[in-house]
Amino acid sequence: MEKATERDLVLQFKCAKEKRDALKEGLKQAQEEYEKIEFGLIEFLESNSAISTAKYEGIGYVQIQKPRLYASCKEENLQDLFDFLKDQRREDLIKTTVASQSLSTFMSERIESGEEIPECVSYYLKPSVRLYS
Repeated sequence: MEKATERDLVLQFKCAKEKRDALKEGLKQAQEEYEKIEFGLIEFLESNSAISTAKYEGIGYVQIQKPRLYASCKEENLQDLFDFLKDQRREDLIKTTVASQSLSTFMSERIESGEEIPECVSYYLKPSVRLYS
């Protein structure tokens, strides 16, 4: 088998990037369509004071589920939240962490400026290429 030329590799990379980008866009559009239809279905059921649709042969049915709650806390209120959780004996919910992207950026800055990386931090450098067209 013939070894790929530089041009072949660039072309393969370009095609793979275009395919990936198209799939990402397709997924984004599919998610938007899904959410729009889901909202319409919920609206339809609620307007008819129903919690589920009829059961359709070969399709099934849809039932409104208990709403899922998404909670958050502003950083300036974190200590109050921690105190509340401790009062409720739910210290298990308190996590002290550093986001991996933030840690990576900080360590990259240290390496670029010649500063030391602490032994507790492991890292690797992933080579990558960028397509300009």
